[in-house]
This record gives sequence, structure tokens and C-alpha cells, in this order.
Amino acid sequence: MARQIYSFTKIEKKRTNAGIITCAVGAASVLGLAALIIGAVVCRGNMPFGVAALGMVSFIVAIGSFMAASGARKDDDTFGRFIQAGYVISGISVGLHILVILMGILAIII
Repeated sequence: MARQIYSFTKIEKKRTNAGIITCAVGAASVLGLAALIIGAVVCRGNMPFGVAALGMVSFIVAIGSFMAASGARKDDDTFGRFIQAGYVISGISVGLHILVILMGILAIII
């Protein structure tokens, strides 16, 4: 019969700022994308190049936020709802950015 080993030490999980940061950056990326889409509709697609470049910056920031959140989720000694929320919000932001880019490519092709 196998011996069972019991440990009475308390394993404390730490709360990091990575979850709060990724959640805030992901939300800012989604809101920035929404503002750019509204601006493009209002200007009927005639946005200046500098404003359009903000969309790509927002996409790169969303990818970085998603990677940071996925890295923070892999740590066994961290916990928190903000890490999960940051992961989900950043993933949604990356997905929406990819969708907008694909729609732009299809609009050029068709």
C-alpha cells in the first residue's frame, strides 16, 4: 500500500499587477478600435494615414497584452480574476483587429 504524504504548509499565491495592466490595455485597445471604426464611418473611409496607423499600433499593443496575459496565466503561483479578464479582453481585441484587417483586404480584392 502506498504511503500518503500530507503537507501542512500553506502555499500562498500572489496577486500580480500583470492582470490589471493587461485588462486595462486590452480594454483600451477595444475602445480605440471602436473609435477608429466610428471615425472611419463618419469620414466615409477617408481617414488620414496617421490616424490609420493608430489602428496598427492598437493591434500590436493588443497582441503584446494577450501574450503577457497568457504568460501570467501559466504561472502557478499567481491568481486573480484580472488575469483571466485581461486574457479574454485582449483575445477579443486581437480577434476584432484581425476581422477588420480581413474585411479591408476583402474590400480591396472584391
